Amino acid sequence: MDCFADIIGQERVLGVLRQALSTGRMSHAYLFSGPPGVGKMTTALAWARTIIMSSDPQGEFYWREGIHPDFLLIEKAPKKTLIGIEQINREMEPWLALKPYRASHRVVVIGQAHLMSLPAANALLKTLEEPPAHAVIILTAEDQRVLETILSRCQLVRFAPVREADIRSLLEQRGIAANQARQIARLSQGSIAAAVQWAEEGVFDQIIPAARDRIRALQTGTDLEVFRCAEDMEKKPLLRIGLYTAMLRDILVLQNTGQPDLLILEDNRDYYGQLKSLDAAKSMACLQKIDELSRQFRGPANPLLLSINISYLLRDALK
Repeated sequence: MDCFADIIGQERVLGVLRQALSTGRMSHAYLFSGPPGVGKMTTALAWARTIIMSSDPQGEFYWREGIHPDFLLIEKAPKKTLIGIEQINREMEPWLALKPYRASHRVVVIGQAHLMSLPAANALLKTLEEPPAHAVIILTAEDQRVLETILSRCQLVRFAPVREADIRSLLEQRGIAANQARQIARLSQGSIAAAVQWAEEGVFDQIIPAARDRIRALQTGTDLEVFRCAEDMEKKPLLRIGLYTAMLRDILVLQNTGQPDLLILEDNRDYYGQLKSLDAAKSMACLQKIDELSRQFRGPANPLLLSINISYLLRDALK
């Protein structure tokens, strides 16, 4: 059974992991690093499953039921902003100290390790310095946003954005029309997670029409419209920001090149032509600030305050 069968667009990563398994040269700790939505967690779980099943092929039932005794998943608790120290020193460390029950290794996956509190990260560091012989620890994080001391004790496995063609093919297999699949693939910017969510939410039926209305309203410049935009953005900030910035980019591209084939959302071409011209330099500066602020959503932050600040930048870019 190939546990990697559902991994899309990460052939180089899978090659590294398969070679480690075939040669028996597995690391005690891995850091799967890359942009959001490209398959880091999916691959981490598949790698954990592969390691465990290689010595416990009869344990497949326990894995499918989520009760395999030699696997542990650590994630940020609901309603918490960070992974706490108690999850490391009270949950992971005692569990990892036990000998494997069925497999040859005990495997722990720590999702979004960049969200560990400093005490939690320091506690993990102690385990990484002297890991049990039977332990494999797999961390996922966005673009190496972990302590340098932790990074130095892990094998770094870099994940790249997924190719547009791979995302388009996946969407078409799920029944999305070719024209829409192409535009969603462009919009997702290499994130499979974003592409699937756009498709499931009916981006062309509801979300894009609503975004068009929002952009028109922001061009009026009232604070009320800014706050309405922020309230909507707060619900799914990274997706909403991705859409607004893609549309703003499209407006600038069409305004400055007149080439509709360069648009991300080509179905918006007529709509873009109805909007007033933008100050390209000012809009580009706003886009850069929006990109910097949006990264804060991936850590502990006040989502409403960030959404308000970004909505004001959108208004400035559109005026």
